[in-house]
Amino acid sequence: MKANKLFLQIFILYFVLNIYSSQTIKLNSSESYYYDEKYFRILTNNYDPINPGNVWNNRSSDGIGFKPNNNFGSIILLKDWSMYNFKLTQVLFRKECSFKYEDFDCSAEMWLYHTKDNQYYPPGRRIYLKQNFFVIVVPFLVSDNNNPGNDEILDYLNLERYSQTYKNPNILISPKKPVKLYQIIQNQPSYLFDGKYNNADTLFMVFAHYHYISAKMYNILQDISRVEINKDITQDSDKKIYRNVRKLEEIKPRATLLAYSNAIFLKNFLAFLVLFLI
Repeated sequence: MKANKLFLQIFILYFVLNIYSSQTIKLNSSESYYYDEKYFRILTNNYDPINPGNVWNNRSSDGIGFKPNNNFGSIILLKDWSMYNFKLTQVLFRKECSFKYEDFDCSAEMWLYHTKDNQYYPPGRRIYLKQNFFVIVVPFLVSDNNNPGNDEILDYLNLERYSQTYKNPNILISPKKPVKLYQIIQNQPSYLFDGKYNNADTLFMVFAHYHYISAKMYNILQDISRVEINKDITQDSDKKIYRNVRKLEEIKPRATLLAYSNAIFLKNFLAFLVLFLI
């Protein structure tokens, strides 16, 4: 009798741990919802660059990346026709994916981890938001090293150099040049849901369009981040996952046009040149 009771307790414990500790959030366009009254978008982007003065920081269970003394600027999110200001407090790169996408196998992620600015008073409608944390998730898909569409953000951030020195805490590695996050973090087809991360109420905005990442940078990221990523992300079963576009085909996974590369600077230069000639 005692053996049966013990077996039942072990089974229940295993079931609970499997459900709540290893939950993978599935993002399917056909199971997402679009409502005018639940519309959301990035309204303004006031991010500061990740400058050469910022250094790589290995945060083990969360990923590796950059954490400023204060913040990397802020972003205003429009949600339910109310505005919220969030300060960017961490930029993290994670060697695994926290979400299961419908059509492609995500390889890695960039997290932009924000903290709500409770001193911000928006104009117009004000709705209480219980989440103090907001995460923008940018998915990466590993690709051939010669793919011209590869995102070069990790190269600009000097990841390869950091991989050669990260075991020595006395050597500080910073980006090769300022990396302007606002150039790739723009409003685009996204999912949004209420969840928890490390038991804290967190709002997740997951981009549907992915960035290619070279196999070289992907392997470096894998080698540095040997500690398993904390997957403590949960979503209430009765909560819906929303999208910010009406048509399902617009939120289908595909490569983004906002990859961070020399093309961005060339495009800006050409635009400036045209204006100058006019």
